[in-house]
This record gives sequence, structure tokens and C-alpha cells, in this order.
Amino acid sequence: MTAVSIHAQLPSDYYNSIDNKRGRELKMALYSVVKPSTSNMFNYGELWEKYPDTDFVEGQKNTAGQYLIFDYYSNEKRYFPGNGRAPSGMNKEHVAPQGWWGGGTPKGPGTDLFQVLPSDDTANNRKSNYPLGVVTGTVSYSNPRMKTGRDSKGNMVFEPCDEYKGDFARIYFYDAVVWYNTQWQNSGDVICPFTKQEYPTINNDDFLKMLLQWNEQDPVSEWEMTRQERVYKLQKNRNPFIDYPSLANYIWNENVTTNFLLAEEELHVITPVEPVDPIDPIDPVDPVIAQGDTLFFEPFDDCSEGNSYNSSGSSKTWSGNDRIVSVTNAYQAGGAVKLGTSSKTGALTTCPIPFDGGTLIVKIWVKGWTNVEGTLGVSVGSQSKTATYTAKMGDDFEEVTFTFTNVPANPTIDMLTSAKRCFIDAILVMKEADEIPTGIQPLHWQAETNDGLFYDLTGRRLTSQPTKAGIYIRNGRKVLVR
Repeated sequence: MTAVSIHAQLPSDYYNSIDNKRGRELKMALYSVVKPSTSNMFNYGELWEKYPDTDFVEGQKNTAGQYLIFDYYSNEKRYFPGNGRAPSGMNKEHVAPQGWWGGGTPKGPGTDLFQVLPSDDTANNRKSNYPLGVVTGTVSYSNPRMKTGRDSKGNMVFEPCDEYKGDFARIYFYDAVVWYNTQWQNSGDVICPFTKQEYPTINNDDFLKMLLQWNEQDPVSEWEMTRQERVYKLQKNRNPFIDYPSLANYIWNENVTTNFLLAEEELHVITPVEPVDPIDPIDPVDPVIAQGDTLFFEPFDDCSEGNSYNSSGSSKTWSGNDRIVSVTNAYQAGGAVKLGTSSKTGALTTCPIPFDGGTLIVKIWVKGWTNVEGTLGVSVGSQSKTATYTAKMGDDFEEVTFTFTNVPANPTIDMLTSAKRCFIDAILVMKEADEIPTGIQPLHWQAETNDGLFYDLTGRRLTSQPTKAGIYIRNGRKVLVR
């Protein structure tokens, strides 16, 4: 079968080691590929800081510009309040309940982003420690996305709606592979369907048959594939049963005597749509940048740890990505990158910029350390320019602009600190247009009421009204402040 387009993050050889295997051997080969490193996992208390990156519903915001939270357990609409806080009425729900491994939330099944999900707290409470199942008796609790009650054997179970049955089955399969070595145990009178063993780990035949049925009846959805890529970006591992839902049949079902062949199976992945116009400095409504075409944009989303507002918040190194192909002394700073140390300069080099030659405009949002410790240099081809800036750690990022003429086609761009440290929030490269249109409508604070929240260009909420000129997001729209 033909695979869907592969997301650029997924290496082409990622699953090579599982090819031509079956049963126990296939399951353990998967374990070697997808088990997360604890160094890439997050503490339980950090998960609400990560959910805004993994569980937001694209295109659905409230009037304050906050994204809707996807909730498998309830159709109540709640939005991310920011600052790593859970909204009122929500908490974190373990698909495989905590009681099945004795409780506690050290890094492991208790903090795994694939199996710990944002949840309505009432639904979470009523789900309790019940396993998946089909409610055939009296329903004890229900909402449009789930219900609890007794199954045909009189056991209390949690039944998701039909739309999400396959999603939950694939999470259970993932747990059976990745966390097989957990000390699984019963919780009160609830019998845990997992056993600590390499194979089959899911030890209840009727339960396994139900999961396999749900996996077939509810195919992988676009939401599952989208969330897969978001979690992969943060936790650096994947749920293989989303990529290849057929794997379950080769491990536990009728194909267990047949080898799984990568070339013959369909890969279910999605390429997230990147915004064509991540910044529109002229018209906050029209997505086309009239001032010139955007050729390159780097918001440093990969720098998810640390921060840029205190001196201990940016010590984890950053090694670049597909757009920033070379770095020297670069560190993560919470959606920004810190360049340099107290004694060393830092540098970045971009990939080749798709450009046919002419004039380039390079915009960089930058600020210094506790004090400004130098200048920022930018080189394009044989041209080099330097910018001074005054913003420092406690300030908003300052926009500096470089204009380069007679630039050759497909250049790379180098950025270098002249001495010690600075933070860079985003880099934008544009092709200069023949004319710069008029008609910019600036926002003046004295004429505006403070009826909305404000965000910088990387989506981080500001704690107060912007004090520096620049482009900000307010009520879902870009505004120019000057």
C-alpha cells in the first residue's frame, strides 16, 4: 500500500529494525525503537506547561485568544489559561490508571504524554480506575464522550464514545509495549489487564479481542496523527500503533504467524501545515504580506525548555534543526535561543534561503543578558552588518532590521554575538518589494481599553501591556504598537 506523506521529523529509517518480525520478537523490537528516554520526559508537575503544545485545537480560540483544549473525556469547552496552569474544572488523567502500578508519578507511565491526557475533572473522577470495556448494564455516569457502568460480566468499566475507541485501544497497545516492565497490579477490586512480562503483557483474551476490534472499527484519525507529531517533537518518541495500526495484528492477532513487512503496510502520518505567513506586519487581517514575500521564519519552537527572563533559565544546549543547521554555544530559553556564555560568543547559521537574488530584509527579535553585553552581527554572502540594541533580560524583545542589497541566490545567513550573551526570539527573512504600502493602523494604548490578552510573536502571553514598539497578538489579531 502507498504511505501518506512523511513528516520531515520522522527519519526514513526510524522503523527499519522492526521489519520482517512478528509476535514477541516484533513487540520487543518496537520497544527498542519507541521507549522514551527519561531525559526527554517531563515531571508530572510540568505537564500543563506542555499540553498547550500537544493538545490545542487549531483554529479554535476564545475572545481572549486562548486555544481550545482537546478533551477525550468531555465535550465541555475549556481554554488554555497560560503560564502552565490547568483551567478550572480540568486535571490530568492516566489512561492506564495510577493504581495499576501502585500510584505515584515518577517519570514513566505516570508522566508519559501519550498516556496522560488533559481531562474534565468530573469525568476523570467518574472514570476512576476502571479498565476499558463495553457498558451493557446500568449506566452510572455518561456524557457525550464517555460512560461508565457494568459490563456483561458485572465488572465496572469505562467506555469511550465510538469516535475514540480506537484511540484508547492504541494507547493501551502502546503501554503494553513501552511499559511492559512496569510492576502492574490490580487496584482494589479492579483487575488490571496488564502483566509484567515481555509477551503478551495484555493477559486477558476477551479484553485483547475487544481492543483489536476497536482498533479496526475506529481507524487512525487526523487528530491522532497531529498529536503524534506534537508529542514526538517534545518527548522524542512515537506511538507505533498510530503510525502502523496493523502492527497489533502481527503481535497479538491472526497475523501473529506472519512477518510484518514495512514495504507492504500503510504509514499513517501527517505533515502539519505551517502558516504561510507567520508574521504580517502590514495587515493583521489579510494573510498575504504586501511588503514582500516571507522566505524564512524561525521562531525557535524547538527550544522548549528554560526561559529568557532569569539568569538560571537557559542552560540546556540546543543543537539546531532543519532551518538552523549550525550552532555554536546555543542554549534553550523557552521559545527563544540564548547565544553565548559568560566567556564565549555564540553563533547560528541558517539553511540556504530560497531566493533568486536581489534585496533581502532580515528582522531579528533580540535582547541582552542582565545587561547588554555586545552587539549582534549578521552576514549574508560577503556582506556583514552589526546592530546595537538596548533591551535586556527584563525587557520585551527588541526588533532590529538589516537590509542587504545585491544578495546572490540561495544565500545562508550567519548570526554572531560580538561578546558574551544575548537572546534571540525569532528570525524573519523577507524579499523587499518595489513599494511599501501605506495604511498601517497602529494601536495607541491611550485610545484602547485593556479588554484582551497580549502575546508576542511566538505565542507567549505578556504579563502586561507591551512597552516597546513592535508587532503583537491581541484577541487573535496582529497589531502594530508604536
